[in-house]
Amino acid sequence: MARPVRPTALVRLPATALRTGARVGLGVAGWWERQTMSLLGSRIDHARERRELAAGPSGPSYPPTRKDADELGPRMRALLDRALANTPADSSLDLYHRILDQIGPDEARIIGALSDGHASALLHVRPLSPAGILGDPTLENASLIGKLANVSLPQLTPQYVTHLLALGLVQIGPERSSLKDDYQILMADPGVLKASKRASRGPIAPRYEKHTLRLSPLGRSLWEACFPDPGSGTADA
Repeated sequence: MARPVRPTALVRLPATALRTGARVGLGVAGWWERQTMSLLGSRIDHARERRELAAGPSGPSYPPTRKDADELGPRMRALLDRALANTPADSSLDLYHRILDQIGPDEARIIGALSDGHASALLHVRPLSPAGILGDPTLENASLIGKLANVSLPQLTPQYVTHLLALGLVQIGPERSSLKDDYQILMADPGVLKASKRASRGPIAPRYEKHTLRLSPLGRSLWEACFPDPGSGTADA
């Protein structure tokens, strides 16, 4: 004999399916919520890191001790006392001594090569995407000034220039059409060719950002303090 079909059984199946669908829908919604919160958290962390890098180092995290104060305090007081007694010439001399303590022989050669006031060709190499978006440089501050100055390690010229820029002794200016041949020679440099290969995106050539390099006012004043012009009246008698 056939088993009678109860009306409630007809209702139970759609209800079960509905509950299952609801659970699946809630699961998908929860997954999207977790992904969104994770992405938002990553962006917040990235923004915090960028702020911390922009703010610079905050110093040692350990609390200062009495011994620290005993060692550092007298040095700070001596500097403050010197600041009260120093003339502008004294302060300039202190600054020049500190700068010379931070540069090497090859960097001194570069300063000397630029001391006649001329500008040297300089360029950066950057990748270019198919959409025309510039990427991070594969090489910065490539220049002929290293070879012109006859430095011992010409392959380190970009690093030398970067350091001198950080010290404020040199400055970057706009491209000069009169240096067209120099830019061509610079783009044939082995280091530039290697960086260009890394920056190439298939048939898309890298972007060469052309500039000039010359002494900054600080770099010129340092050079003149080291080698005063005898006719300027600034040399010691």
